[in-house]
Amino acid sequence: MSHQEQQEQEIEALEAIYSEEEIQVLSREYPTIELSIELKSNQYEDPTDDDFDVTLGIEFPEKYPDEIPIITLSGIEDAFTEERIAEAIEKLKAVAEENLGMVMVFAIVSALQDEIGELVEVKKQAKEAKVEIEKEKKEAESRKKFEGTIVTPESFRAWKEKFDLERKAEVDAAEKERLANLAGRLTGRQLFLRDATLNLSDVTLIGAQDEVEIDESLFDNEELEGLDLDSDEDEE
Repeated sequence: MSHQEQQEQEIEALEAIYSEEEIQVLSREYPTIELSIELKSNQYEDPTDDDFDVTLGIEFPEKYPDEIPIITLSGIEDAFTEERIAEAIEKLKAVAEENLGMVMVFAIVSALQDEIGELVEVKKQAKEAKVEIEKEKKEAESRKKFEGTIVTPESFRAWKEKFDLERKAEVDAAEKERLANLAGRLTGRQLFLRDATLNLSDVTLIGAQDEVEIDESLFDNEELEGLDLDSDEDEE
């Protein structure tokens, strides 16, 4: 049987095995026969957020099945790393090598189903690891809050300087508020002691007494005779 006949018969057998939703023949023209088969990670249970679909691409070379087909996997790029996908493809190629000389797509699909089981476990472990990391992160934050910040001489000095400045500002503000509240209730003595300008005003008044002048025209001569007036004539 020729390579072309083997390839065409295998396509017919695969279409009988898989449903129209699962298999799609992209090209039937020999020697460029190409197909894809879609597999689900969860076929029997209720759907979950962790489910994924993977598409197996198969491209027959001219001398298939005496040469292994070109194998690709798609649809899982967001769920797994490139390295993990490449590893899965290598496993499928190894199965193809084992079946060299025989039609092998069904064997490759079966191997992929087994690999999907491993991929599901990988995704599950990755999810659990993420949850564990988040848990450890929260626990570390809680321990940090409980333990507080380690005090060093430098950090204590900086804190003390800041504390003193804040304390002085509070005391000054409280004193200003106290004086403002007492402003309307101060006694004369308190005002005198508080306002230095009052002291200066008294001194000014005392000094002004020496400079008082008397207008003699306002008095009779008889009235002036009884007054002891300082004058330049008395001094003489």
